[in-house]
Amino acid sequence: MKRHISLLLFVSVILVIVVGSVFHIFSKNNTSDSDVPHSQASSPAGISVVPSSHLDGKAVPSSPMSVHVSDAQALKLYDLALKLYYQRQFPEALKLFNQALAIDPQCYEALNAKGATLAFQGNHEEGLALIQQALDLNPAFVYGHFNQGLANELAGRWDIAIAAYQKALQIDNRDTWSYYGIASIYGRQGNVAKVLEYLEPAINLDPDVREVARAERDFASVQKDPRFQTLVQP
Repeated sequence: MKRHISLLLFVSVILVIVVGSVFHIFSKNNTSDSDVPHSQASSPAGISVVPSSHLDGKAVPSSPMSVHVSDAQALKLYDLALKLYYQRQFPEALKLFNQALAIDPQCYEALNAKGATLAFQGNHEEGLALIQQALDLNPAFVYGHFNQGLANELAGRWDIAIAAYQKALQIDNRDTWSYYGIASIYGRQGNVAKVLEYLEPAINLDPDVREVARAERDFASVQKDPRFQTLVQP
């Protein structure tokens, strides 16, 4: 009798272990997405968003790739030149960009900005070649992709410009002026739906864009549309 009871206890223990193991395996294989830590979740559409600063023209690489570290003195000249560039003092800016590149020919920041400066002066092809050199040195340089869009836009190649702006947004989906660049091209085409599609996120990122858009000549063909007026009103 005791031997029979012992045998029953032994079988019961084995059943508990087996059932417990099966339940653990089943639970592990049916873990929902909500159980995955947020830091491990994929970004929308599988696109890795890279933080960058569009204002100072610098970017953070999207991978541990080797990116040229520009000479400090060259970067000081670049910063001074960039201020002149934003003030549309192109000849003065160009001199300083050239001085930066004389110190460091691989200063991709200066290559990119010099390219944009040349594009504004009407030398689109040489400007684009310099911007491409900058992107060859740092493919994740958001400001480089933006300027590639800008230079092509200045050259009247709108489809290529939009593609370059889109590339900038793939790397950094918070790049305000790439959204604005696309919106301005669609504004010239009179495509109000596309203007709204790209201008709205630009305004959401920087409300000051409303004021810029109200004075933008590229939006002349859509300015009277009530939807545009609602979007850009203070």
